[in-house]
Amino acid sequence: MQTVKTAIGVVAIAIAISAGPARSAGEMGEAQHKDEGIRFFGFVKDAAGKPIVEAKVTAQIKGGIKYVTHTAKNGMYSFGGFNKSVKADDVQITCDKEKFKQAKIVRKTAAGSKAVKSIETECRMQAG
Repeated sequence: MQTVKTAIGVVAIAIAISAGPARSAGEMGEAQHKDEGIRFFGFVKDAAGKPIVEAKVTAQIKGGIKYVTHTAKNGMYSFGGFNKSVKADDVQITCDKEKFKQAKIVRKTAAGSKAVKSIETECRMQAG
């Protein structure tokens, strides 16, 4: 009986490890598809320009879905390409972190680019 319990425990651990991190409902992964639209990425930084780790970043599509992700150790976040029907101006990026408040959002696009494939959006936060 002890051998069966040990085997079940080992299998459960193996499944948990192979499943990877859990994602919340509405969280967008890094899918790579040929028909992807605009990709949003950027950094969340404090007032001094230092990266903020594990900040919550939300991409809200006007009148539609909300996607959530969190920043990495370097403060970077990324949302894979949205559907091609989504216009860049219809996506609002916001950030949140305990003990901070959002101070400024800076959206950067390539100058003179007609077909924008990705948009960098930096979120600056201040202690609050």
